[in-house]
Amino acid sequence: MIHVVGLGPGDPGLLTLSAWEALCQAEHIVLRTGSHGAAAYLQNKGIDFTTYDCLYESKGSFSEVYEAIVVDLLQRAGSGSRLVYAVPGHPLVAERTVELLIAEAKKSDITVDIIPGMSSVEAVYAELKVDPAQGVAVVDALDPEMFVDPRLGLVVTQVFSRLVAGDLKLKLLDVYPAEHRVVTVRCAGTSARTIRTTSLAELDHYEFSYADTVYIPPCSVARHAGMELEILRVTMERLRSDRGCPWDREQTHSTLKSYLVEEAYEVIEAIDEQNADKLAEELGDLLLQIVFHAQIAAETGDFVLADSIRLINEKLVRRHPHVFSGVKVDNSNQVAENWQRIKQEEKKGNYDKSVLASVPKDLPALQQAYKVQARAKRVGFDWPSIDGALQKLQEELRELEVARQEDNIQSIHDELGDVLFSMVNVSRFLGVDPENSLRDSVGKFRRRFALVEKAAEQRGIVLSECSLEELDKLWDEVKLVES
Repeated sequence: MIHVVGLGPGDPGLLTLSAWEALCQAEHIVLRTGSHGAAAYLQNKGIDFTTYDCLYESKGSFSEVYEAIVVDLLQRAGSGSRLVYAVPGHPLVAERTVELLIAEAKKSDITVDIIPGMSSVEAVYAELKVDPAQGVAVVDALDPEMFVDPRLGLVVTQVFSRLVAGDLKLKLLDVYPAEHRVVTVRCAGTSARTIRTTSLAELDHYEFSYADTVYIPPCSVARHAGMELEILRVTMERLRSDRGCPWDREQTHSTLKSYLVEEAYEVIEAIDEQNADKLAEELGDLLLQIVFHAQIAAETGDFVLADSIRLINEKLVRRHPHVFSGVKVDNSNQVAENWQRIKQEEKKGNYDKSVLASVPKDLPALQQAYKVQARAKRVGFDWPSIDGALQKLQEELRELEVARQEDNIQSIHDELGDVLFSMVNVSRFLGVDPENSLRDSVGKFRRRFALVEKAAEQRGIVLSECSLEELDKLWDEVKLVES
């Protein structure tokens, strides 16, 4: 058995009676670090112990230190003696070694007994007069996936250097304003405590030590996607309620379809214009459509917005095993192959087995043609080179000419579709998105035609009264100026 004792925040007076009794009765005591106020007190009381401080010098990272500590503790536990592992604060609060120890000991059928202590976090609450029941999150400054909710107070541990404080500041500036006030508490729960309040921007302008903890108060003006999304969801819930808007209440999934498509195209327009402000606004309009549909689904009991978010996150993690599961890939082609393989495994027995089934039938025709051709290519249904695609295009053009000469409207309709389909195939071989290519050409035509209209107006010319030759001349002038 391993007894894990919490030494409290550092003041010997804050050691619990249970902790003190366990230390007095132990045959072997190991402290994670001797850099703690209780260490000197134990020495003065004649209690022998060793520490793992040497590992912090010999190992290359904290994770290596923690793993080595756990390995050593499990080896010591095999001797059958009464072993105590003593850690700062509370064993289960921001103490990675205990977390690892519990997991590994379970595999070896070794019991881990937790003897609580007052955590340094509780000492920070006391120093700052913060009630954690009002909402506080505790995070590790070294956690690369640190989650921040600015609606809560944030206690950050492991801020032991200016370098760590600087990295923490950069993370927090993505959420909080630079002028937001933050508090650094040193030696909380001891007579040596100090409290320093600065702006977030100035956080790393001071020296830090292992005795420091940073507290960030809640912030109502923070930029936080999760918080803003929840506010938007609540707004939409209100709009759909009896106290809301009649028009919003009348909408259904079907009536909103056209708005969803329209907003998506307005996003594309903002991208093409390279207008960041407009893109931010249009992405918000598109997001509104997602929240709108999710609210309708919530009212019918089908799903809620959180379900959609959870499902896409799970899908991203599942389809990126090279990021989240240790799968090795050498290039983006292997990433795409894994994506398609995983996608097919997900859909086994649940969907149409056709390789074309996943291409939405309501896509714009050029996009749909491009995607079905690309899907067919995956099973070998494709020309070996662009030469075959070009020959097919010429063949379809000849058939269109025959249909035109025969003045057969249905045949013209069919053959023109075949020509367009073949042109998409050629564009695919050339690596050009036909939808974007055509959109750019339409945009170019609109821009030039507007210049033709302006030139005609300046010369007092009425376009509808111009001959084709006059219009061509104006067009060529505009092209020349534009080039």
